[in-house]
Amino acid sequence: MKIGSAWNSIRGILRDTFSFAQIKDIVGAAGLAVYELSHLQQNSSGGASKGQLMDGIDGLVKNLDDDSRARFVSALIQEIVTRNTDLFTQLEDLLARVGWGISGSEPYPLSLHIDLSTANLPQDIQEGVAKCMRRYRDGDASGAISAVCGIIDTLTQTIYSDKNLGNAFNDSYQQRVSKSFCALEEKYRDSFIGLDESTTNLIWQNHRGSVNQAAYILGAFRRDFSDVHGEQNAPPALVQRSLDCAVFIVRSMVVLI
Repeated sequence: MKIGSAWNSIRGILRDTFSFAQIKDIVGAAGLAVYELSHLQQNSSGGASKGQLMDGIDGLVKNLDDDSRARFVSALIQEIVTRNTDLFTQLEDLLARVGWGISGSEPYPLSLHIDLSTANLPQDIQEGVAKCMRRYRDGDASGAISAVCGIIDTLTQTIYSDKNLGNAFNDSYQQRVSKSFCALEEKYRDSFIGLDESTTNLIWQNHRGSVNQAAYILGAFRRDFSDVHGEQNAPPALVQRSLDCAVFIVRSMVVLI
């Protein structure tokens, strides 16, 4: 279901939370041709009501084609969340009823699941997740896979720099991930103080192997299905698999940086 279908769920929040002037400002910032409602004004003697304004906005939204309505509603959600973060939970609940979620301020279809809270992640990783969601939402599966792989590029570049590992792009995609995780081995092992060394060794070796395997999958998807080397036609299902691998790698490393 396209995000444009969420308009009827969101309009109530817009009407009940914001003033007449704020509503005009918000829908205009989201890309609606609000100048067509310039005749609706509030003044000291009364003027137009908020209900009349919402009716006018409904008419403009109704006249949009499906793609334009989807872009407008997506931008509207971002505007609302940015201006009033207290509305996040209410918006999230309403959107879930029509098959959508929010990551940061970006709406995404719940057919794509992200098992990761982005709130405490570095800003550049948050932006990478948002880019993935946005591209998937817009039907660009290859671009979404590129964005997922870019999240790991950002993470490994940070570790290469912090740990003086040299130029990250001198190594293959899989090597960058594996080398980055190995650079965090000491801190990783510190979390297992109290276990005997042989058990810690087995845990480390298996976790390192899992990270390496997830990196291989991402590297293969990046090579064969992303748009890094030109336009590709990736199956949408691969976006979820890419995201799952990236989330595992991010979870494994971020806590150790």
